[in-house]
Amino acid sequence: TRPSLLYDLPPNSKLMSSYWIYHEKQESMLCGQHALNNLIQRNSFDPQQLSEIAQQLDQMELNYMAANNEGGTSSKDYLKRLQEGSGNVDESGNFSIEVLRSALMSRYDLELPNLLQQGLNKLEITEMEGFICNRSSHWFAIRKINGRFWNLNSTNERPEVISHFKLASEMQALMDGGWSVFCVVSGLPGACSCEAMMDQGLVSVFCLSWFR
Repeated sequence: TRPSLLYDLPPNSKLMSSYWIYHEKQESMLCGQHALNNLIQRNSFDPQQLSEIAQQLDQMELNYMAANNEGGTSSKDYLKRLQEGSGNVDESGNFSIEVLRSALMSRYDLELPNLLQQGLNKLEITEMEGFICNRSSHWFAIRKINGRFWNLNSTNERPEVISHFKLASEMQALMDGGWSVFCVVSGLPGACSCEAMMDQGLVSVFCLSWFR
Protein backbone atom coordinates (compact mmCIF):
# COMPACT_ATOMS: atom_id res chain seq x y z
CA THR A 1 0.00 0.00 0.00
CA ARG A 2 1.40 3.40 -0.94
CA PRO A 3 1.95 5.88 1.90
CA SER A 4 -0.54 8.70 2.28
CA LEU A 5 -0.30 11.98 4.13
CA LEU A 6 -2.70 13.01 6.86
CA TYR A 7 -2.54 16.71 7.67
CA ASP A 8 -4.40 17.32 10.91
CA LEU A 9 -3.47 20.86 11.76
CA PRO A 10 -6.15 23.42 12.64
CA PRO A 11 -5.80 27.04 11.48
CA ASN A 12 -3.45 29.27 13.48
CA SER A 13 -2.27 26.39 15.68
CA LYS A 14 1.34 25.76 16.63
CA LEU A 15 3.06 22.63 15.40
CA MET A 16 3.96 20.36 18.33
CA SER A 17 5.24 17.08 16.87
CA SER A 18 4.89 14.59 14.07
CA TYR A 19 4.32 10.85 14.12
CA TRP A 20 3.13 7.96 11.99
CA ILE A 21 -0.19 6.12 12.11
CA TYR A 22 -0.76 2.67 10.65
CA HIS A 23 -4.12 2.54 8.86
CA GLU A 24 -5.16 -0.42 6.70
CA LYS A 25 -7.93 0.29 4.21
CA GLN A 26 -10.82 -2.10 3.54
CA GLU A 27 -10.16 -5.07 1.25
CA SER A 28 -12.89 -7.67 0.57
CA MET A 29 -14.39 -8.73 3.92
CA LEU A 30 -11.09 -8.71 5.80
CA CYS A 31 -12.08 -6.03 8.30
CA GLY A 32 -11.23 -8.38 11.20
CA GLN A 33 -7.65 -8.55 9.96
CA HIS A 34 -7.60 -4.78 9.38
CA ALA A 35 -8.94 -4.12 12.88
CA LEU A 36 -6.24 -6.30 14.46
CA ASN A 37 -3.39 -4.75 12.50
CA ASN A 38 -4.69 -1.22 13.06
CA LEU A 39 -4.95 -1.96 16.78
CA ILE A 40 -1.41 -3.36 16.91
CA GLN A 41 -0.13 -0.62 14.54
CA ARG A 42 1.78 -3.19 12.50
CA ASN A 43 1.27 -5.48 9.54
CA SER A 44 1.22 -8.40 11.94
CA PHE A 45 -1.58 -10.70 10.75
CA ASP A 46 -2.61 -11.89 7.29
CA PRO A 47 -5.66 -13.87 6.10
CA GLN A 48 -3.76 -17.17 5.99
CA GLN A 49 -2.61 -16.88 9.60
CA LEU A 50 -6.08 -16.01 10.84
CA SER A 51 -7.63 -18.81 8.76
CA GLU A 52 -5.25 -21.29 10.35
CA ILE A 53 -6.30 -20.09 13.80
CA ALA A 54 -9.95 -20.47 12.77
CA GLN A 55 -9.32 -24.04 11.64
CA GLN A 56 -7.55 -24.86 14.90
CA LEU A 57 -10.46 -23.48 16.92
CA ASP A 58 -12.95 -25.42 14.79
CA GLN A 59 -11.03 -28.63 15.40
CA MET A 60 -10.81 -27.97 19.14
CA GLU A 61 -14.59 -27.47 19.27
CA LEU A 62 -15.18 -30.70 17.33
CA ASN A 63 -12.77 -32.62 19.56
CA TYR A 64 -14.58 -31.35 22.64
CA MET A 65 -17.96 -32.37 21.24
CA ALA A 66 -16.64 -35.80 20.27
CA ALA A 67 -15.28 -36.34 23.77
CA ASN A 68 -18.28 -35.02 25.71
CA ASN A 69 -21.38 -35.84 23.62
CA GLU A 70 -23.00 -39.24 23.91
CA GLY A 71 -22.31 -40.98 20.62
CA GLY A 72 -19.03 -39.15 20.03
CA THR A 73 -18.42 -38.40 16.36
CA SER A 74 -21.73 -40.08 15.50
CA SER A 75 -23.85 -37.84 17.73
CA LYS A 76 -26.44 -35.57 16.16
CA ASP A 77 -24.81 -32.45 17.58
CA TYR A 78 -21.38 -33.39 16.22
CA LEU A 79 -22.69 -34.21 12.76
CA LYS A 80 -24.76 -31.02 12.71
CA ARG A 81 -21.73 -28.94 13.69
CA LEU A 82 -19.66 -30.68 11.03
CA GLN A 83 -22.28 -29.98 8.39
CA GLU A 84 -22.54 -26.30 9.33
CA GLY A 85 -18.88 -25.77 8.50
CA SER A 86 -16.57 -23.35 10.27
CA GLY A 87 -17.97 -21.32 13.11
CA ASN A 88 -14.91 -19.10 13.17
CA VAL A 89 -14.55 -17.89 9.57
CA ASP A 90 -17.09 -17.68 6.77
CA GLU A 91 -16.60 -17.91 3.02
CA SER A 92 -16.14 -14.16 2.68
CA GLY A 93 -13.25 -14.09 5.17
CA ASN A 94 -15.10 -12.70 8.18
CA PHE A 95 -13.46 -14.00 11.37
CA SER A 96 -15.04 -14.58 14.77
CA ILE A 97 -14.12 -12.77 17.99
CA GLU A 98 -12.49 -15.99 19.19
CA VAL A 99 -10.08 -15.87 16.26
CA LEU A 100 -9.16 -12.27 17.03
CA ARG A 101 -8.73 -13.07 20.71
CA SER A 102 -6.59 -16.12 19.99
CA ALA A 103 -4.41 -14.15 17.56
CA LEU A 104 -3.73 -11.40 20.09
CA MET A 105 -3.06 -13.86 22.89
CA SER A 106 -0.72 -16.11 20.90
CA ARG A 107 1.33 -13.30 19.35
CA TYR A 108 1.26 -10.56 21.98
CA ASP A 109 -0.10 -12.19 25.16
CA LEU A 110 -2.97 -9.70 25.16
CA GLU A 111 -6.52 -10.30 26.32
CA LEU A 112 -9.53 -8.84 24.50
CA PRO A 113 -12.45 -8.83 26.96
CA ASN A 114 -15.85 -7.31 26.32
CA LEU A 115 -16.00 -3.76 27.65
CA LEU A 116 -19.10 -4.78 29.66
CA GLN A 117 -17.20 -7.55 31.45
CA GLN A 118 -17.53 -7.39 35.21
CA GLY A 119 -14.78 -5.32 36.81
CA LEU A 120 -13.88 -3.25 33.76
CA ASN A 121 -16.45 -0.59 34.66
CA LYS A 122 -14.20 0.34 37.57
CA LEU A 123 -11.51 1.47 35.13
CA GLU A 124 -11.40 4.89 33.49
CA ILE A 125 -12.07 4.32 29.79
CA THR A 126 -9.55 6.95 28.72
CA GLU A 127 -6.83 4.99 30.53
CA MET A 128 -7.39 1.98 28.26
CA GLU A 129 -5.14 1.65 25.23
CA GLY A 130 -7.35 0.29 22.49
CA PHE A 131 -10.70 -1.11 21.41
CA ILE A 132 -12.11 -3.37 18.73
CA CYS A 133 -15.75 -2.80 17.80
CA ASN A 134 -18.02 -5.27 16.02
CA ARG A 135 -21.51 -5.30 14.58
CA SER A 136 -22.66 -7.98 12.16
CA SER A 137 -19.69 -8.67 9.86
CA HIS A 138 -17.79 -5.40 10.37
CA TRP A 139 -14.89 -4.81 12.74
CA PHE A 140 -12.84 -1.70 13.40
CA ALA A 141 -10.24 -0.49 15.88
CA ILE A 142 -9.88 2.57 18.08
CA ARG A 143 -6.38 3.08 19.42
CA LYS A 144 -4.58 5.56 21.65
CA ILE A 145 -1.57 6.89 19.75
CA ASN A 146 0.73 9.57 21.08
CA GLY A 147 -1.76 10.37 23.83
CA ARG A 148 -4.77 10.78 21.54
CA PHE A 149 -7.49 8.34 20.49
CA TRP A 150 -7.97 7.58 16.80
CA ASN A 151 -10.82 5.86 14.99
CA LEU A 152 -8.98 3.54 12.58
CA ASN A 153 -12.03 2.17 10.77
CA SER A 154 -10.78 0.54 7.56
CA THR A 155 -13.75 1.95 5.62
CA ASN A 156 -12.72 5.52 6.46
CA GLU A 157 -10.51 7.45 4.07
CA ARG A 158 -8.17 8.39 6.90
CA PRO A 159 -7.89 8.09 10.71
CA GLU A 160 -10.26 10.29 12.70
CA VAL A 161 -9.40 11.73 16.11
CA ILE A 162 -11.72 11.16 19.10
CA SER A 163 -11.28 13.53 22.01
CA HIS A 164 -10.86 12.17 25.53
CA PHE A 165 -14.00 14.08 26.48
CA LYS A 166 -16.11 12.32 23.85
CA LEU A 167 -14.61 8.80 24.09
CA ALA A 168 -17.04 7.48 26.73
CA SER A 169 -20.09 8.87 24.94
CA GLU A 170 -18.83 7.48 21.59
CA MET A 171 -18.50 4.01 23.13
CA GLN A 172 -21.93 4.22 24.71
CA ALA A 173 -23.46 5.33 21.42
CA LEU A 174 -21.84 2.36 19.65
CA MET A 175 -23.20 -0.11 22.21
CA ASP A 176 -26.64 1.51 22.11
CA GLY A 177 -26.50 1.03 18.33
CA GLY A 178 -25.93 -2.71 18.64
CA TRP A 179 -22.13 -2.77 18.52
CA SER A 180 -20.07 -5.03 20.75
CA VAL A 181 -16.97 -3.31 22.10
CA PHE A 182 -13.87 -5.22 23.19
CA CYS A 183 -10.87 -3.63 24.84
CA VAL A 184 -7.17 -3.92 25.52
CA VAL A 185 -6.50 -2.31 28.86
CA SER A 186 -2.71 -2.13 28.53
CA GLY A 187 0.30 -3.75 26.92
CA LEU A 188 -0.16 -2.83 23.26
CA PRO A 189 3.07 -2.50 21.25
CA GLY A 190 4.36 1.01 20.82
CA ALA A 191 3.03 2.89 17.82
CA CYS A 192 5.21 3.69 14.84
CA SER A 193 7.61 6.50 15.72
CA CYS A 194 9.77 6.91 12.64
CA GLU A 195 9.84 6.34 8.90
CA ALA A 196 12.38 3.53 9.32
CA MET A 197 9.65 1.36 10.85
CA MET A 198 8.02 1.23 7.42
CA ASP A 199 10.44 -1.63 6.73
CA GLN A 200 8.08 -3.73 8.87
CA GLY A 201 5.30 -3.13 6.35
CA LEU A 202 3.78 -0.09 7.97
CA VAL A 203 1.44 2.07 5.95
CA SER A 204 2.66 5.57 6.75
CA VAL A 205 0.23 8.31 7.58
CA PHE A 206 2.11 11.43 8.60
CA CYS A 207 0.18 13.18 11.32
CA LEU A 208 0.76 16.71 12.52
CA SER A 209 -0.51 17.31 16.04
CA TRP A 210 -0.87 20.54 17.94
CA PHE A 211 -0.76 22.10 21.36
CA ARG A 212 -4.03 21.64 23.22
